[in-house]
Amino acid sequence: MSSPTAAATNLNPAMRSAAQTAQWKEALRQALCDMRVAIPGIIVSFDSIHQTAVVQVALREKIWAPHAGTTDVAIAQLQDVPIVIPRGGGCSLTMPVQPGDECLLVFADMCIDTWWANGGLQNQFEKRRHDLSDAFFIPGPWNQHRLISDWSTDSAQLRTDDGSAYVDVASEIVTVSGASQVAIEAPAVNIRDGSGIPQKLMTDTFYQWWIANIYPFLQSKGYVGPPPPATGSETTVLKGQ
Repeated sequence: MSSPTAAATNLNPAMRSAAQTAQWKEALRQALCDMRVAIPGIIVSFDSIHQTAVVQVALREKIWAPHAGTTDVAIAQLQDVPIVIPRGGGCSLTMPVQPGDECLLVFADMCIDTWWANGGLQNQFEKRRHDLSDAFFIPGPWNQHRLISDWSTDSAQLRTDDGSAYVDVASEIVTVSGASQVAIEAPAVNIRDGSGIPQKLMTDTFYQWWIANIYPFLQSKGYVGPPPPATGSETTVLKGQ
């Protein structure tokens, strides 16, 4: 019986080239299988203090073994995955991330451990590429069973998924709606028009009626505070007490 080496030697050039090409293709396929780029994930838990999550990759890996065929295997949950949100200039857009929320997992080109722990320019703790250990998660992607209702096609919205509360920015109007109330907390609130001119809280007619009817009634009940400012001379400023 001829040896494998002898058999390979007996292959014509075309057959040897095909065999080598198949080997290279298999090696490349395996390398690509080990390289992580991006994939949907499902939040298992979120740590709001450290801003990291435990995330389950949303797709099972197909594992092939000789004599066993292909098996679908869930990838182990990823631990301490940093969140990615819009942030810059001292401002952040945070979200109340909850278990079951979906996200996009993105895997870094290099080991992120030292940068994540210390910030700044760092050396790699170890050399690895596109590894499961170097994931970030971006909240947002969703499947067809979690579609957003009443999507606005002519404005930008910051909203709850059910639409019960939102800030709607359209070309000519900004609308703020709360499910039960809208709260504004500040030492002072100024209301101005598009030219920056302060606006009145009440008309002159309503002000005169208030002074003639409501203010005396309040005084009769023991109110000793000052009357509201005259609308003809004061800007519209609400000040906290």
